[in-house]
Amino acid sequence: MFMQQPSNLKKYIKRTLIIIGMLALIMAGVALYLSQRWSNTLRSQLKEYVTEMSDSLYTLRYDGVHLNILSGSLTLDSVSLVRDTAVYQRLQATRKAPTLLYAFSADRVALRYFKVWRYFFRKEVSAGTLVLQNPSIVLEQNTRNVDTSKHRSAYEHLSSRIRSLHIGTLLLDSSNLKYTYIKKDSGLVVRQLHNLSIHVKDLLIDSVAMEDPSRFLYARNYQLYLRDYRYRTPDSLYWMIVRDVSYDAAERSLRVGQFSAEPRYSPADFDKKVKVQRDRFDVELNTIVVNELQPDSLLQKQQIRARKVDIGSGTFNIYHNRSLPMSGEVKTGQYPHQLLQKLALPVMVDSLIGNRVDISYTEINPKSQEAGTLHFKQVHGVFRNITNMKAMIAKNSHCIADMDGVFMKSGKLQARFDFFLDHPRGGFAVSGQLKDMDGRELTPITRPLGLVDIRSANIKEVSFHMQGDEKDASGEVKMIYDNLRISILKKDNDSREIKRKGLLSLFANAIAINNSNPRDGKLHVAHPHFTRDPRKSFFNLVWKTLFTGVKEIAISGGFPI
Repeated sequence: MFMQQPSNLKKYIKRTLIIIGMLALIMAGVALYLSQRWSNTLRSQLKEYVTEMSDSLYTLRYDGVHLNILSGSLTLDSVSLVRDTAVYQRLQATRKAPTLLYAFSADRVALRYFKVWRYFFRKEVSAGTLVLQNPSIVLEQNTRNVDTSKHRSAYEHLSSRIRSLHIGTLLLDSSNLKYTYIKKDSGLVVRQLHNLSIHVKDLLIDSVAMEDPSRFLYARNYQLYLRDYRYRTPDSLYWMIVRDVSYDAAERSLRVGQFSAEPRYSPADFDKKVKVQRDRFDVELNTIVVNELQPDSLLQKQQIRARKVDIGSGTFNIYHNRSLPMSGEVKTGQYPHQLLQKLALPVMVDSLIGNRVDISYTEINPKSQEAGTLHFKQVHGVFRNITNMKAMIAKNSHCIADMDGVFMKSGKLQARFDFFLDHPRGGFAVSGQLKDMDGRELTPITRPLGLVDIRSANIKEVSFHMQGDEKDASGEVKMIYDNLRISILKKDNDSREIKRKGLLSLFANAIAINNSNPRDGKLHVAHPHFTRDPRKSFFNLVWKTLFTGVKEIAISGGFPI
């Protein structure tokens, strides 16, 4: 009896396994049959969807459709979305052609965890992941097109065929993006991005998703990453480069690992290339973070709006050779805030903060043929109310920049720039203070540029205020110092060496140079006025006005220094 029970149990298990196996074979056969049948259905439906939703403007092409209902996977091979040229021309003629056009291709499009039954029986597309392998995207914005047709949302395009579409994660890695902007005068602007990564989280298109405030363009989040982008300026003098760019729509933050403007030529070759006086810039800014960037303003209103831009560190080097002929270019209307007003794209940035930025300005003196360099180290700056939007300027017409840093080696410098955004001639005001500086640190500037050595000077304080516009500037300069002594220099024509003019230096220190201020119990204050050379920059006007005041205090009469 006890031997019979195990035997019956074995038979029962064997029969059960046979039944399960038969059911598995039946299910596999049914799955294979349905997969094949529904693949054929999808093969025609997908093309119909695209044709219908685009009013026959686009055609979807692919080599094959593979559906596996057991694993919930759907794969399309060699996919492309192409525009029908004849339909597009007809839409242009009837003023119904869209301004933004698309083209797309990918080696493979794979839908994972696809709920097949829900699609075929409830007309709902739901999947865990949509992966596009080696996608290539082409966008063309044609501003000449006039679209008078009624705008329809993405859901309105889908609703006649599909009740809803939900993708958990959309992945486009190693994407190539080409953007072409066609101007009204038929001019072209072309930009290309390579190895762009795009991740879309929780994409939902249904009757209520567009009204969900927690979503942007139907998704919970968009994350973009670009390793690097390089652009050559139209004059071919610079490479504009950005590296490690990432954008998070949920956080509304844009991060740039590094931005640089790299000259394509050395200073000497740059001079040969431009042949006239022109500033050569070499810029590198690191760890740039844009907070609360509003993507809806950019996409819907073509406006840049952000709360704060933070720059972690950087260098800003300027080179200028005055031995070259003047370019003759009139720079009226090119002050920083005037250029801001001329930007085609409306901008509103509450604040921009620069940290640990080193600035240098190098100039070649045509008399000495030598270079002098001004250094500003560890500059910290805060710019507030950066805007060219009339409504914002009506509320606050001042763009304020507060800056502090180290001038040359030890001078503690603070400055405030006030740019009048609504002034018709680029009005501005500048004030600042320099404290506790050994005047001998100025010799690397005064020797090559002014042929003057500072032998001694104890500069306790220089404070200034000026106001001006694109024509001139005037203000007040105070300088407190003592023990000022100089040497007058000249360049020997034979040896090309710079030598000291002994007698002239003695005369200058004895008669022309004011050794200190206050002197004779009185603090002497200068009120300089300087008329701008319209061929020179805003900063040249600020420097010349300040230097005019310093000379008025430190030099008696019209001594030629």
